[in-house]
Amino acid sequence: MVLLIVTNVLGRYFFDIRFDFAVDVSWQLYGIMIILGSSHALATDSHIRTDVYWNKFSARTRARIDTGSYLILFFPAIGILTYKSIFDTILSVTQNETSSATMAQLVVWPLKIGITIGLCLLLYQGAINVKKCISKC
Repeated sequence: MVLLIVTNVLGRYFFDIRFDFAVDVSWQLYGIMIILGSSHALATDSHIRTDVYWNKFSARTRARIDTGSYLILFFPAIGILTYKSIFDTILSVTQNETSSATMAQLVVWPLKIGITIGLCLLLYQGAINVKKCISKC
C-alpha cells in the first residue's frame, strides 16, 4: 500500500503522471486492513479502554460488564453490519460494481469481500471473547 501511494505521489510531482489505479487500490487495501486489524485487536486484547475506573474493578466485575456489553451492544451492531454487508457484497459481485472515485474505475467487490470476511471474523472473535468472559464469571 505504501508503495502504491509513493508511486502515485512521485508520479504526480515529478513526472506529471497520475496513477488512478494506485489511488483506488490504496484506499481499498486501507479499508481491508482496518477491518481485519479490528478483529486482530479484539483477539489480542489491544483495544483501548476509556474508563478510568476499569482497573479498579475486580476481574469478575469486568467480565460481567464485558459480557453484557458484547450481548447488548457488540453482537447486534456487528451482526446487522455483517448481514447488510453479505447482501451488498453479493450484489456488488453480480453487478461487477466499479469505483467512481477515479477514472480507472476499478472493481470494488474485492474490498467488499474483504470487509465481509473481516466482519465475520469480528463476530467470531466476539463469540470467543464472550466465552472467555463467561468462564471468568
